[in-house]
Amino acid sequence: MLSTGDQLTLTEEFILQTKNLTKSFGGLIAVNDISISLEKGSIKSLIGPNGSGKTTFFNLITGSLKPTSGRILFNNQDITGYSLDKITRIGISR
Repeated sequence: MLSTGDQLTLTEEFILQTKNLTKSFGGLIAVNDISISLEKGSIKSLIGPNGSGKTTFFNLITGSLKPTSGRILFNNQDITGYSLDKITRIGISR
């Protein structure tokens, strides 16, 4: 299960941010309260064991899944709940 308590600060230097992103499937919480800020031009990786929520996190960012709660921002634009095709048009895809 992915989880972190980092605070989110909105600035122009970040291309992708999540704030308190959570995804539940019934009683199972696959992604729990994730807040990240990824700087423009940076390269990051997401690692963890099987079942830790990595694929679910990417599916939330790309629009394949809708979050239970929290927000997703791309270039300071709130894209939470956007459709898969709309997210692809703005430049995010798998």
